Amino acid sequence: MRRCKRFSGLCSGLLATLVLAAVPPAMASEPAPPPTPTGPPEYAEDIPTGTPEGLAEYVSFSYGNIAGYWTDHFKKLGLAAPSAFYAVPMAGESYRTACDPEPITSSTESVFYCGSDRFTGEQGTTYTGGIFFPIGEAVELRSANGDFAVAAVLAHEYGHEVQEAYMEQRGWRDIVLMRNDKPVLDAQGHTVPVKESELLADCFSGAWSSHAEKQGYVDQADLGAAVNAFISVADKVVGGVKHPHGSKYERTAAYELGYRQGDPERCVQQYWSSEIFK
Repeated sequence: MRRCKRFSGLCSGLLATLVLAAVPPAMASEPAPPPTPTGPPEYAEDIPTGTPEGLAEYVSFSYGNIAGYWTDHFKKLGLAAPSAFYAVPMAGESYRTACDPEPITSSTESVFYCGSDRFTGEQGTTYTGGIFFPIGEAVELRSANGDFAVAAVLAHEYGHEVQEAYMEQRGWRDIVLMRNDKPVLDAQGHTVPVKESELLADCFSGAWSSHAEKQGYVDQADLGAAVNAFISVADKVVGGVKHPHGSKYERTAAYELGYRQGDPERCVQQYWSSEIFK
């Protein structure tokens, strides 16, 4: 999982850390704007996720449900809802993003959020920030952990967009770049995101999962599969550089905190890396 900060162009994640200019992406294929959350939650049970096309439909349905959840939450806070587009690269498709010099295809080995990307839909609406979920990654994730693991990982990536919305509208310091007023650097001098950013996104995913369970969208077995998916992508060392996502225990604890509390504000209080709640 990767995250690219909206203003700095910083990309961080499971596979690589890239520092790129934050420029609008030139899309080889058109992304999709956030789907409108329609239809009853039980509709998900009828989606044929055993095929790539069906799994892409499941991602779309899940994205609509996640976006609807956060729209409602931000409305309660008196804030504008997060805005992000998404793309599920299928076989033969490719996308350009400001967070990677290489096109994103169906076989790209990462699911990530890029806050530097922009997309303007047919109605003239501009979406800031994009989530890329290559269909190959979705198929592998479903095969290992089940349908809901795909939705939970998607909710994690959307959680990074939520973090951006909080920072922009509340004027908070960046959870990603700062710890004790100083950026965290690796041996090469590249800025490395603090793990609290990933744990907060895990917690946000848990909060949404609690909402989804109340809708009848998921059951306890689904929630266990989601936890297993997060455990599988705990802290990694790539090229001698540690990419902090939290330990298996920390990631499980973060997801379960969000699920138990069912309140994103509790996640913020626990993981935002600043003096705001200290």
